[in-house]
Amino acid sequence: MDLNKMEDLKFDGTERLSVDYVQGILQPTPTCDIWDQIWNFQAKPDDLLISTYPKAGTTWTQEIVDLIQNEGDVENSKRAPTHIRFPFIEWIIPSVGSVCWGSWYDHVKGWWEAKDQHRILYLFYEEVKKSPKHEIQKLAEFIGKKLDDKVLEKIVHHTSFDVMKQNPMANYSSLPTEIMDHSISPFMRKGAVGDWKKHFTVAQNERFDEDYKKKMADTSLTFHFQL
Repeated sequence: MDLNKMEDLKFDGTERLSVDYVQGILQPTPTCDIWDQIWNFQAKPDDLLISTYPKAGTTWTQEIVDLIQNEGDVENSKRAPTHIRFPFIEWIIPSVGSVCWGSWYDHVKGWWEAKDQHRILYLFYEEVKKSPKHEIQKLAEFIGKKLDDKVLEKIVHHTSFDVMKQNPMANYSSLPTEIMDHSISPFMRKGAVGDWKKHFTVAQNERFDEDYKKKMADTSLTFHFQL
């Protein structure tokens, strides 16, 4: 879904957006309405596709890529909000799931397997938080950019969570309140790894661990839920 058209949505902020199924995946109806355009989208050989599960570092990665491409030119990255600078397509390979955009398990495992057949750089949110300079350098090399240490440090600073949270070009504060009411919850909340421990009960954590163990048993992919 192209977020450039978000302003056209009629939504008063008091109800959730309506949803429907497309090929077995629950999607917001605006995405369903343009599904043919999404399905027929043709990427060019030198296009860079950033594929993330919702709320898994999408905006952060796009901001890093923009600064890498512009060799740390911060002013250029302020030319427009993130959702204007980058086209968004919200979709996923069909799978079974009752939440929007389908199963998280299918998403992460599908791309993990795909990296063995295609030129894919698999990044982990936790690793970018732990070693931002190293991971940004790795991403720059992947897209064919050589950055000197000064530019690299500049990108690390301007893509840190605290700096981005105050950047109106990245924090979605430019969207109408009807679409995203930051007084209820800011788009960029904490960005912390392991914050789930402040919210999950012991019973909830046990249920999650059981589900995770069962659904991740068939993959070599592993995640770290705290640093």
